[in-house]
Amino acid sequence: MADFSPDTLIKRQAALAADRSVWESHWQEIAELTRPMRAEFTGRIAPGSKRSSKIYDGTAGMAADNLASGLWGLATNGGTEWFQLRHQLEELNAIGDVAAWLDDCTRRMRDALNADGQLFYGQADEFIADLVTFGTGVFYSEEQPAGGRMRYQCRHLAECYIAEGEAETVDTLYRRFDWTARQAARKWPGKVSAAVQRAAEKEPERKFPFLHAVLPRDDYDPRRTLSPQGKRWASYYVEIEGKTILSEGGYYEFPYQVARWSKASRGLYGDSPAMLALPDIKMINAMSKATIIGAQKRVDPALLAPDEGVIRGIRTAPGQIVYGAVDQQGRQLVHPLQTGADVNLGLELEDQRRTAIREAFFYSLMMMAGPPYRTATEVLIQQEEKMRVMGPQLARLQTEFLDPFIGRLFAVMFRANAFAPPPPVLAQYPTLSAEYVSPLARAQKAQRGAATVRALQAVQPIAALDPSAMDVIDVDATVRDLADAFGMPAKNLRDPKAVAQVRAQRQQQQQLAMLADKAGSIGAGAKNLAAAGQTAVEMVGGGPAQQQQPAPAAAA
Repeated sequence: MADFSPDTLIKRQAALAADRSVWESHWQEIAELTRPMRAEFTGRIAPGSKRSSKIYDGTAGMAADNLASGLWGLATNGGTEWFQLRHQLEELNAIGDVAAWLDDCTRRMRDALNADGQLFYGQADEFIADLVTFGTGVFYSEEQPAGGRMRYQCRHLAECYIAEGEAETVDTLYRRFDWTARQAARKWPGKVSAAVQRAAEKEPERKFPFLHAVLPRDDYDPRRTLSPQGKRWASYYVEIEGKTILSEGGYYEFPYQVARWSKASRGLYGDSPAMLALPDIKMINAMSKATIIGAQKRVDPALLAPDEGVIRGIRTAPGQIVYGAVDQQGRQLVHPLQTGADVNLGLELEDQRRTAIREAFFYSLMMMAGPPYRTATEVLIQQEEKMRVMGPQLARLQTEFLDPFIGRLFAVMFRANAFAPPPPVLAQYPTLSAEYVSPLARAQKAQRGAATVRALQAVQPIAALDPSAMDVIDVDATVRDLADAFGMPAKNLRDPKAVAQVRAQRQQQQQLAMLADKAGSIGAGAKNLAAAGQTAVEMVGGGPAQQQQPAPAAAA
């Protein structure tokens, strides 16, 4: 059984910090030049301090913000319906009750994300900004005591130390953070050390270091639902200086979503566009500084004088009289120093570096624009270009952030009975998944729908020659696929049973109509036959004008 004593937890965090130390100087340098408000990896900076003293060009920071905003809009845009719950068995999604229940659950989850002033979306934007800048982002989702509610927080990477499990996914996180004595005493009353308690009374704003450790529980037992051992992940809050465990708890799902931009370096932490662009970022700042100095020399140059006595009387302020700056013959004794520096060349070189930095952050792709009036095909082509280039990064974002987050949110709300009772069929097949219908995902599905429409248009001439060609196409499946591709809500589609009933009723009505037609035909035929018989009788008997005469009387 694992040892969860305070000493063990503190030592493991120290070991993880030692393993991560090589990354911290790298992150610090990137932060100082790209995202200075996060530049606290190698030391703490007092709140409100100036942090941008090393930045002479803001291209990298603006490009990183542009990429983060673009990804936020493509993946988690709060103004769109960016995800939809679906069952992994496609046959069940076609059942009306199941589709309606999944739609209702999706709506309630979106409402939960929109609560509290859309806090989730603001924190998600910060998370994505960390991801594109440092290559690793940490998002925390905590279940609130009020059932079904969540609290979201983007954690600073400087505080978090991670480890992977046997599946090479992050399953352990230690967060070292500072809290004031007042915060700690209110959070864990009666459990903090005497030093923290005294500080809470006399110096309430004095800060102390604490540790939050979340790791897999070796003694997990799902039957012990009311104890920490009944939850898959253990949670410990530790006061580091007092070496005291302040609370022990657990989580049913891992509460930290840790995403990496890429793992090209095969490290535990991710690589980022800022890392690739760092040489250009450092170069553009050095070049900008040199260009500024060169321009200053051109605008306010140094002065050349024959001796020190001449320069002492120089007044360079506007409108001043300068004595001794000319000789008796009126020749100028003081001249500006012309270094021959070409500022325009420096600006041209800077533009080259700016372009390289922007491309590292997919700037041209994110800012892709076109004529104000574009056809649907042109829009789809642009979306396809974005999808093709950003596909690998979006796939990792979905796998390491969105999938576990949506799964945790659903589980928390389900345990709190925030959903209507599910259809009985889901008791046998409970596996659900999230389908992302962000603008990028919609564009991908719309392309699939457009391909289906083009295929049907190509088949029409063949079907005109040979109608049996349409027998190859499953019409029901095609219609459902098109409805899904173009975003038709599932509630607008009938399930297969309802479709079968409609078709049976239509067939019955058609059969009744055919019988009525046949009955009408038979009646008309009988009438015509009777009329024909009457005509024949009339013809044989001499016609209607010839009346039957009575038989002559017998002779007397």
